[in-house]
Amino acid sequence: MLCIIPGSVSSKMFAVRAFNHRKSMLYSFYLLIICIVFYVFISLGANHVDAREKNVSSGPAKTIVNQDIYKSKSSLENKPPEAKGMPGRVNMHVFEDCCGGSLDQLRNNLLYPLFPNVRTTVSRLAVSPQWSNYGLRIFGYLHPSETEEFIFAVASDDNSEFWLSLNESPENIQLLAYVGETGNEWTAPGEYWKFASQISKPILLVKDMKYFFEVVLKQNAGIDHLEIAWRLNHDNGTFSVITSEFLSLYEDESSLQMGDIEHIPQTKASYDRLLESIPLSPHPVGEKIREDPRDHIYKYKILDESNLKDLFPECHYEPSYVFTKQIERYQGVYLIHFSSVYPNDYTRQTHDLNDEMCFYTQDPSFQADKGLAAYLTEVEDPDVQKIDTGEGPFWQRVYDVKPLNLASKQTTVVANSCRTAGNIVMSQDHAMHIVRAFLKALHSREETHGYSLLRVVNVVRREDKDVGSRYLVELELVGPHSQKVLVSRYVYAQAEDSSKQMFLCSPKSFNWNPSATVHIIVAVKNQARWIIQFIREMEKVYRATGDKNFNVIIIDYNSSDMDIEKRLKKAKLPSYKFKRMEGNFQRTGGLQAGIDLVEDEHSILFLCDLHLYYPVNIINSIRKHCIEGKMVYAPVVLRLDCGASPRVPNGLWEIAGYGLVGIYKSDMDRIGGMNTREFTDKWGGEDWELLDRILSNGLEVERLHLRNFFHHFHSKRGMWVNNNPG
Repeated sequence: MLCIIPGSVSSKMFAVRAFNHRKSMLYSFYLLIICIVFYVFISLGANHVDAREKNVSSGPAKTIVNQDIYKSKSSLENKPPEAKGMPGRVNMHVFEDCCGGSLDQLRNNLLYPLFPNVRTTVSRLAVSPQWSNYGLRIFGYLHPSETEEFIFAVASDDNSEFWLSLNESPENIQLLAYVGETGNEWTAPGEYWKFASQISKPILLVKDMKYFFEVVLKQNAGIDHLEIAWRLNHDNGTFSVITSEFLSLYEDESSLQMGDIEHIPQTKASYDRLLESIPLSPHPVGEKIREDPRDHIYKYKILDESNLKDLFPECHYEPSYVFTKQIERYQGVYLIHFSSVYPNDYTRQTHDLNDEMCFYTQDPSFQADKGLAAYLTEVEDPDVQKIDTGEGPFWQRVYDVKPLNLASKQTTVVANSCRTAGNIVMSQDHAMHIVRAFLKALHSREETHGYSLLRVVNVVRREDKDVGSRYLVELELVGPHSQKVLVSRYVYAQAEDSSKQMFLCSPKSFNWNPSATVHIIVAVKNQARWIIQFIREMEKVYRATGDKNFNVIIIDYNSSDMDIEKRLKKAKLPSYKFKRMEGNFQRTGGLQAGIDLVEDEHSILFLCDLHLYYPVNIINSIRKHCIEGKMVYAPVVLRLDCGASPRVPNGLWEIAGYGLVGIYKSDMDRIGGMNTREFTDKWGGEDWELLDRILSNGLEVERLHLRNFFHHFHSKRGMWVNNNPG
């Protein structure tokens, strides 16, 4: 018989449990040892790979690198380092001994952007180190004080760019504004309106966010300066320099050595070209060839005149500057005044250095002894100890400037104007005062009250000092059925207190005819390549506009180098007339022969030269500035420099020439036509003599710089040699 003792069974079970527990702990211990060994192995391997990568990066760059340069610091997860200390300042890197005025010359420098000569900081975005042959790179963070749309502007001498990121990352920067690209462009301090590229589009910024920005400047010689300004996107907004309360450092470099470069941001604006070439977006070629609504104004459908009948009360119109008696020979050129325009048409010749300072010296506040430096006002920086050694560079000096817009301060006297100045630009306040009065009249009539303003296309003002002003108002409107139309009409406003309500009236018998035929007249002899080019220009105008109400007239002094009439027959033109003349070339005789071919006295003559590049809106421009019995049109042409072209239009405005004239046939007949008696076998002075008679017969002269209207450079070899021994 088997006996079982309960106590012994219990002790055995306890022994088994204890054994299993010790076994489990032992397994856990072994597993822990294995994990520790594995972790050490992985860590050693990672350090080994990192060391190899550092060794590779110190050697020659490999061509297989295709990633963006920004990703080289992947451990930062594309986030810029936080600035340490010195709030209210931004980083500035200086690259000395770098010649030229273009940013390409700076970017091609082997030391750019990682190895500057000087690394410092500034407390506002307005500097003038008073040095030469250097480049600057300024970068950091911008902190807007409110959530709003901001507009940025840049001014500098020489070229500069302002880039802004969508957030705090340097990866997301985009070019907002710039001054030039060739090295020849520059502005005065605070002059934000010289180039269209200087002012940005509105950008929405959010309060409590920070935005990475970058500014680059290239200075060659002369007065050096750089300003970045901003304003709210309001009608009454005024540009002001960005100051310290809105700035912070990208990186505190005060404790770093010059060899420490890993922190320097590389961006689309500034990158190490040794590694990879990142193409920049191309800039427009030049200011005068930018798109402008006036260039294609012929495409607009003009609002039917019946809708504008009696829109304004008729008023007597006799400007005080219209002459009623004969003037002295060749005095007319000193009596002509420019009209002003709005918006800015950027006809100022900003790329030519010949008499650029003339534009600034016409400012009544210009100080000849100080030059452009007079527009800079130094601001004390409490964080910088000022040590005046008498000479630069002063890297940490900062300045304040007031907005400088000189386009409205240019003289209206043509003979005294600058050959680079372009059209005088009317102030926005003045132009909109007229526009609002015009729209008020439109909305007061049942026929036009449903039309609203889409944009101001063009406003031209001819001022009669202390008496009043004549305006050509051209507005793009949208009707009640979403139809777009153009209203183009002359109005007159008496000189009044600007605080009073503007009163507009319709000047008596002063309306332009949108369907008047325009005759383009030219006289030629043995200039085959230029004649063909002239015909091609006329074909270009017709092809673009489809305008059938213009006619080409060529008077040929028996050319032997081509059959002009045969070429005209093949030309795609609405109409033409051709007449062959015998004898030596005579400009006045040839033009008069062309005038005599025109039978309709209510059509317009345009007397021109051969070597011209025409804007496609030339016919429209001639029509609206010629008023029968009242006004003739003398557009100013840009005479291109040797080597220049309409694509790169460098040159000077021909302000003294009056050989290009639009005038009604009836008015030309009334003043006696061309002076063929005095200028039978010579030319030069016939345009001034014609101008004298135009003024003496009570006609106004509309004088404006015409966009995209160029006189080609050419030599005078073989040009219409006069073989008349007399």
